[in-house]
Amino acid sequence: MRIRRELAVGLCLGLAALGLLGAGGWYYYRLAVDRYVYLGLAVALAGVAAAIALQWHRLAGFFRGRQGRHGTNALLASLSVVGILGIANYVAYRVPATVDLTEDAQYSLAPETRATLATLTLPVRVIGFYSQDLESSRDELRPLLQQYMEAGRGFVSYEFIDPRQEPLSADQYGVTRDGTVVVVLGAGSEVVQFPSEQDLTGAIVRLANPGQRKVYFLTGHGERDIQSTEPEGYSYARQALESKNYEVAALNLLTDPAVPADALAVVVAGPLAPLRESEVTALRTYLAAGGSLVGLFEPTPGTQLEGVDDPLAAELAATWGIRLRDDLVVDLNSSLPLYGIAASYGNHAVTERLHNLATYFPSARSLELVETDNTGLTQVGLVETGSNSWGETDFKTLVDQRSFEMTSGKDTPGPLTLAASVEDFVAGTRVIVAGDVDFGANGDYFQLGNGDLLINSIDWAAGQEELISLTPKDTTQRFVVPPTRQTTLLIALLTVIGIPGAVVAAGVSTFVSRRRRA
Repeated sequence: MRIRRELAVGLCLGLAALGLLGAGGWYYYRLAVDRYVYLGLAVALAGVAAAIALQWHRLAGFFRGRQGRHGTNALLASLSVVGILGIANYVAYRVPATVDLTEDAQYSLAPETRATLATLTLPVRVIGFYSQDLESSRDELRPLLQQYMEAGRGFVSYEFIDPRQEPLSADQYGVTRDGTVVVVLGAGSEVVQFPSEQDLTGAIVRLANPGQRKVYFLTGHGERDIQSTEPEGYSYARQALESKNYEVAALNLLTDPAVPADALAVVVAGPLAPLRESEVTALRTYLAAGGSLVGLFEPTPGTQLEGVDDPLAAELAATWGIRLRDDLVVDLNSSLPLYGIAASYGNHAVTERLHNLATYFPSARSLELVETDNTGLTQVGLVETGSNSWGETDFKTLVDQRSFEMTSGKDTPGPLTLAASVEDFVAGTRVIVAGDVDFGANGDYFQLGNGDLLINSIDWAAGQEELISLTPKDTTQRFVVPPTRQTTLLIALLTVIGIPGAVVAAGVSTFVSRRRRA
């Protein structure tokens, strides 16, 4: 009888093991908890219950004994601990909360960001387009997006998409490069190239408060076509601006007497012929009222500007202190000497995130920052070449002989300024001038940081680089002062001799005292 009972118990336990194995194998195969998984668990539970029922008298005797009572107490205590941990985890899952213990709150959202998220009435989706090549950058961004989700009161969610596996999703939002983030609110979306808290919050504010953000590209003088998809066209720049919710339009001052009042900025992209005085007057009036201008100019050889007066260049020099030199940059630091390479960037909002990205300028002319009668201007050289460069003025020799030698006293030695900005804080006017237009054209737009430099320049000129100013987080510097030689010796004596010696002395003392009592 006893053998039969033990055999039955073994069969029940075996059945329970088969049920567990079956449930685990089915879950591993389907990766889903369905009725077959529940069936396997039910069989396992029934087998264990049957085994306990068959051995109930023996188990009852065991639990009545001393070992059984201690075992029961230990089991109940363990179950209590597991239950408390389970409840704590459930509460933490249902009501997630994080605590930033850093001294300077480096891992907390700024108060302005939290205030912005508190006013949301529509859901916000943050989509990060990161391929496997940028997995580390994706993981660095995830904690920041998690903070947005936790502070968003259920209105903020985020996800990551591999643009190589889902190219249609990238095309839908106008994503053109890996490592781009798109903020979607309602029917609107905005592309964020550098996903920092400043840019993410700014995108949410702009989408939640849609306003007219219009940028005009001047036409009528051979400027680059914003609709052209050819290498020299500017369609990529237009698409990038439109993905950031700009309205991009053409402006012909030959037919329109003034710059439209809704213009956040006017872009002059590579004029091949000089502007008329009436057009320069319209731009002057626009800038005096707080407008903004982005001027991209080519060297004069091969254009209608060679050897003639350029009213716009004269206006930029006289009023805004940016003089366009009549030269062609030769940069021996470049594998293509007629391509100017950015060796350094100025301290400016346009270039603050380009320090790890080079930019280059095919067939550029150099700039010079000069003084004007307006003493309230702030001028900044944005891009400079290295010292192994110069501004060549003998165009004929350069083209005919292809010789690269600087003529002292005639050519301008490097470093040379390739792009510069000027701002009038009183009027609110902003002007950016670059000595090249090709760096932002379709053929070079996606090379290194060229496209970023162009879009950053237009953003800054349009006043969109700091739509919301976040509270800066100051980092407290901590320095570890190495101990002196005497302190190091004292620590070594204490850890190697002092503490072990004290333990040994305590043991010897305890042993001697027990021997005496015995």
